[in-house]
Amino acid sequence: MPPKTSCSNFWIKNIGMTNFLRKILVAVLVTALSTSLSFGAGKTFALPGFTDSFRITTERNQPGGVAMVRDPLDQDNTAKVFKFSIKPGPCVLDDCEQQSVRATVEQRPGAKQPDEAWYGWDMYLAPGFPASAQEARKHQTLAEFKDQKQCMLVSLDTTPDNDDNFLTWSMEKPTGMKMTQSGGDCIDLFDLKIASIKELVGAWHRFELYARWTKGYEGSFLIFMDGKKVVDYKGPTCFSCDKLNYFLFGYYMCCTTGTKSVVPATVYFRYMSRAKSREALVWK
Repeated sequence: MPPKTSCSNFWIKNIGMTNFLRKILVAVLVTALSTSLSFGAGKTFALPGFTDSFRITTERNQPGGVAMVRDPLDQDNTAKVFKFSIKPGPCVLDDCEQQSVRATVEQRPGAKQPDEAWYGWDMYLAPGFPASAQEARKHQTLAEFKDQKQCMLVSLDTTPDNDDNFLTWSMEKPTGMKMTQSGGDCIDLFDLKIASIKELVGAWHRFELYARWTKGYEGSFLIFMDGKKVVDYKGPTCFSCDKLNYFLFGYYMCCTTGTKSVVPATVYFRYMSRAKSREALVWK
């Protein structure tokens, strides 16, 4: 006959089993939750005020570089925020030509902007973001408009200068020359300094951009950071204005000496929107 099992032994065994199953269930739920916060291949999504959908550039992003997560600073914010990270590792597809790395989302290529519009977002550079010129070395693009295949049109990026790394509003156009690992196919038209990266790291900062898109000198860019005007530009703002002008944001590090030596860094975005007026931008 099998040995008798006491009531206490029965409960000890079943409580142990319950704890074991609970641990398994928690592990499964955590894994499922983490997976649900990452964008899958081909996923598209809408943002307030934009008539064209956005997509994850999965074919060129570093694996796991884009995710939706809880706000890292504001625990009262229940909405997920964008998290973009780059790290040392192998390059991906044609980014290997210039040893570049990226974690970005983009508006459908071929999209056009209204003749004039306001764009708004909050941006947070996480601690460890390259703040010195030696760490950055090359441009790091955070928000960008493109109206042709290769060069950026205008962008919010970083520009190393002496011992510092600055956030700038920059414009480029193609040179017609062949692309090399260190560039050469694009020429800078301007780099307007906004702030030192050292002043920005560790906190959310609000950006409001007004753009009047035109090939003529009646074009305009106005940028406010945390309510203060930091850019006031008049002049041409696009080259293929009537054909395309699409928007992308995230983290793009171009033209390194080798992607395996990239400095790990993370940037967060929230409240991305486009509107006809500054007052109509969405901050929730």
